[in-house]
Amino acid sequence: MKFSEIQQEQWEELKPYLDTCLLPITGLDGSESPVEATLALENLRDIMDLVEIPYKGRVVTYPACHYISTDPAAQAQIASYCRALKGQGFKYIILITAKLHTEIQINEADLWISPTENGEIPSSDQVNLQIRELWSHNRT
Repeated sequence: MKFSEIQQEQWEELKPYLDTCLLPITGLDGSESPVEATLALENLRDIMDLVEIPYKGRVVTYPACHYISTDPAAQAQIASYCRALKGQGFKYIILITAKLHTEIQINEADLWISPTENGEIPSSDQVNLQIRELWSHNRT
């Protein structure tokens, strides 16, 4: 479910069921041509579908962070977003990217979904397993 689909008056009622936030990371650095930026967004959409479609009743997708670097300040900003989202009531934060080698250490996130080492989008089975493990491991 997209953040924009939730009405103000619905949020408190839905909050217990929508406990997981999907925060997309496009991974652009500003050097991309328009065609490359479009491709990056299309790839991100494809990998997000692995979470958004099967978990529509439990996951809320927030707007993407398009530009990110490995600079510590950028990582701190993403960590800050994760803390703020947890402050909104989300129990789990999933960071997701289609950009190879974008994974950075964000302790505030509960799961990071990214391409495999050879650049392929993970299989839906892999993603489903990771999410089920996240939810069952943290059930307390």
